[in-house]
Amino acid sequence: MSDNPLPFDYPAPEFSMLDLFAGCGGLSLGFEMAGFKPLLFSEINFNAAQTYLQNRAEQDIIPVGDVYTLTNENLRLLKAAWKLKGIDDIDMVCGGPPCQGYSGIGHRRTFKLDKADIPSNQLYQEMVRVIKFVRPKVFLFENVKGLLSGRWTKEGKKGEIFTDVLKAFEDIEGYHCEWDLLHAKNYGVPQNRPRVMIVGYRHDVLAQPQQTQMPLNLVAEASSPYTQGGQAVHKQYLPQTRYQPPSLETLLGDLVDPNFNGGGETHAYPQAATTDMQRWLRSPPPHSQHWQERLSEQEYSAHSAKVIEKFTHMLNNAGAIPAHLKTKKFAQRLLPRQWQASGLNITATSLPDDYVHYAQPRVPTVREWARIQTFPDWYQFSGPRTTGGRRRAGDPNAGLWEREVPKYTQIGNAVPVLLAYRVAEHIRHALKTGQLSE
Repeated sequence: MSDNPLPFDYPAPEFSMLDLFAGCGGLSLGFEMAGFKPLLFSEINFNAAQTYLQNRAEQDIIPVGDVYTLTNENLRLLKAAWKLKGIDDIDMVCGGPPCQGYSGIGHRRTFKLDKADIPSNQLYQEMVRVIKFVRPKVFLFENVKGLLSGRWTKEGKKGEIFTDVLKAFEDIEGYHCEWDLLHAKNYGVPQNRPRVMIVGYRHDVLAQPQQTQMPLNLVAEASSPYTQGGQAVHKQYLPQTRYQPPSLETLLGDLVDPNFNGGGETHAYPQAATTDMQRWLRSPPPHSQHWQERLSEQEYSAHSAKVIEKFTHMLNNAGAIPAHLKTKKFAQRLLPRQWQASGLNITATSLPDDYVHYAQPRVPTVREWARIQTFPDWYQFSGPRTTGGRRRAGDPNAGLWEREVPKYTQIGNAVPVLLAYRVAEHIRHALKTGQLSE
């Protein structure tokens, strides 16, 4: 693996994209860093959509709420409008449909409902419909690892959901399509974060698609869709794993406030940036003329005295929790300053409560959570900081599908920005050269 070169300079927008189920915009941001310009995004949650828009206030991006309103007739009108602006061909359609029915946490929160009965689990079909109508040069579907082993019903076959999803994308005529399971840690992101990606290149984009067969020792593994992965990386449809993830101290060290005393908020950077990762995270947004460096979202959770006692003991005892402070609800782990020989074993989810900061008796802040997902510090988040578990999950048994998506959840649901950037750079190269090799 190589070092982790960072996109300090964003290229001028050269390629167009539509981002479906965009959330707070992690996937879009990574593509923007590689020279893609979003023309449209869909996101049904108000707070996540506000986050997406407020970070792109000066851009002419069409917001769409419910993807079902993006009908073929509306797409026809949009294509005509884009053509008047000189955009005859959309370069990219990407998206990650909601995954609460596929992920481990989501599965626990869907109660006794079969996944076939969860409406959001069918949204991949809407993405397929949009791709068939728009005919972009490239499409990219991403989702959680749990998709690979999911069953539509309790009696169903392991992996049957992914079999149906993959077939729907493979059946789009005129595309070379492959899939793989990518781990964000292999692309310079400081967490494990496995993501399923299905990528399709339109036949006229590639001069010579890669036909190299997977080594025989991997064929058996790949024959079952819910095992190790597909062939997209091997065939160079997606980028190779070549980047080292930074340690958490390298990532977060400049945010550690020596004056922290168990609450409140830090409004200015308490320390100077000392690493390239910190300097990149603190660099100004693209095309900004009046940017002033400032720290936001560094508000500390108001822990009780008992929780602080537990966290302090963990800091002083290599993460061990004393018996009298153990609970059934949470089994927090101490975040390491440096990764151990066993490698990265953390994943940013919808809440930081599973982790304790490596240097202070507290859970990570919103800003630290965003950094673990490699969002730069200028990126702002809309809505409440956090909210209750049932409000985040809805109540499928009662037919209540609407969920609150506070800041921590928006960040946890996002695609890590640097992972998106690595994928975007690879696709950008293919669009410019017609070649998949890097």
